[in-house]
Amino acid sequence: MTKKLIGYAVMAFALVLQLAVTPLQPAAAEPEKAPTWISPVNYLALGDSLAAGTTPTNGLGKSYTDFLAEQLAEQEVLQTSNKGFSYPGYKTDNILKDFEENVTKPVVGIGHQDEMATLHQSVKEADLITLTIGANDVLPNITFDDSGAPQFNPQELQASMMKTGMNTQKILAKIYALNPDVKVYVMGYYNPFPYVKPQHQPLVNQLVLTLNDTIKKGLTGTSAVFVETAKQIAENPQVYIPNPKNIHLSEAGYQVVADLFHKSLVENYPWFAKDALTVTEKDAATVELNWQPVIDTGMITTYRVYSGDKMIGEVMGPVLTYEITDLQPNKEYQFSIQAVDQNGKKSMQHLNASYTLNAVPAEPAELFTDIHDHWAKEVIEAAAMKGIVSGYADGTFRPDKSLTRAQAASIIVRALDLKPKSTKWSFNDLADYADSTKKDIQAAYDHGLVSGVNGHFMPNKPITRAQLALVLSRSYEAATGKPFTPTAEAPFTDIKKFSKDTQWAIAGLYQMNIAAGDQGKFMPNSPTTRAHAAKMIVHSMQAIAQ
Repeated sequence: MTKKLIGYAVMAFALVLQLAVTPLQPAAAEPEKAPTWISPVNYLALGDSLAAGTTPTNGLGKSYTDFLAEQLAEQEVLQTSNKGFSYPGYKTDNILKDFEENVTKPVVGIGHQDEMATLHQSVKEADLITLTIGANDVLPNITFDDSGAPQFNPQELQASMMKTGMNTQKILAKIYALNPDVKVYVMGYYNPFPYVKPQHQPLVNQLVLTLNDTIKKGLTGTSAVFVETAKQIAENPQVYIPNPKNIHLSEAGYQVVADLFHKSLVENYPWFAKDALTVTEKDAATVELNWQPVIDTGMITTYRVYSGDKMIGEVMGPVLTYEITDLQPNKEYQFSIQAVDQNGKKSMQHLNASYTLNAVPAEPAELFTDIHDHWAKEVIEAAAMKGIVSGYADGTFRPDKSLTRAQAASIIVRALDLKPKSTKWSFNDLADYADSTKKDIQAAYDHGLVSGVNGHFMPNKPITRAQLALVLSRSYEAATGKPFTPTAEAPFTDIKKFSKDTQWAIAGLYQMNIAAGDQGKFMPNSPTTRAHAAKMIVHSMQAIAQ
């Protein structure tokens, strides 16, 4: 039985955005929360004016960091948020200086009781950090002439880019030194100059791309996630960057960026423990689900079990397992668990797992009908699977039939993928053979594997064991570029009258355990059966591959 498990737990977040502007203050009363498997996160935003929420008129409003915090709060996965360390005009140097001085600044966010916070402690307590930095390092090096064309000193721009990448790396190093487990998401920049003339846009976009690539390089070697924004902001710049004289986003633009961060969090943030929901196969049609309890179990009444959108079962709160039967093989099932408390409030995020039961593989059909009990069955099937040999139209292999010289040449040439060097046939007794066979024989001749007599190849004559040994020895040299030189003579008593080349070829096969003979004899003049040929050729190809 084959088992395939693809277990995962992902959040089924509702992408509902809070459109109204609300004060970022702690709520007066703690609302009743839904049961959850997720520990609410502490969210810290670091960065420049985009993180702070600078508006297209240079005021301060809601940033993507605020919208993101509100989304997480609405989904009941936010403990606190703070964007108080994000300042308009900040460069990478400013953030590094804040870390060096461990600055204390006012809290601007959700859920905090203290009005002030220190940077180091905030980083230590954070589960999630967003970082938006780098634009102010680079943009001052770019100006526009009267025609609207970008102007910059390449050396100065390159230096600012390099510094941005290096400082980004330093900032992340400081973050992870304080909190190795924190999850960091870094914002990619958009084209801040959409109103520049179209002929100059390619250069502007290239500069933005270079800046983003520089920031990405600063993430190298860390677990930080880069969040692209350029494409989405470029889809409607008149709405998202409404002031041609100001590079900052409108609330609609900040909401787009918040959505992108939210999407990345859904896909990448480890909201659930890896074993929050597991699926175990019991038999060919049955699985057992096991899950962890929600964080606060005191109010839980039941857990509901779903297959797809259909509820298939319900268990009482203390029970954390459920068996599902009558499943079909080779079909993917989506299982999920929902918690319900005594007031009927349901978990907003379900545990989810995907599972596929594979069918018990049937015994493979035999490739040939006449080799079931043959001693060479395995090697014949291996040769057939590799395309070295083939059978007959009636499904037989005829293992004890003699292999012809034409068949041997074709098998070896195709196994080595040899091509003819000449466009003319060297033998005049191949008229009745297909062109493909003629090409195989010609390739064998051109590469020195075979020879003929007076222009005759004698294609239908059985190839003897000695002849096949010689062809295989030559094949080794043709494939590897060097002959195989055995270290001792073969122990066979019936090969003494053959040429030294043939004797050494047989010795080579013996030394490589390709041919063993029978009772001290090799039977060199005996026709080679198709079974023996399959064995000798397969093992020779393996020796060549080594």
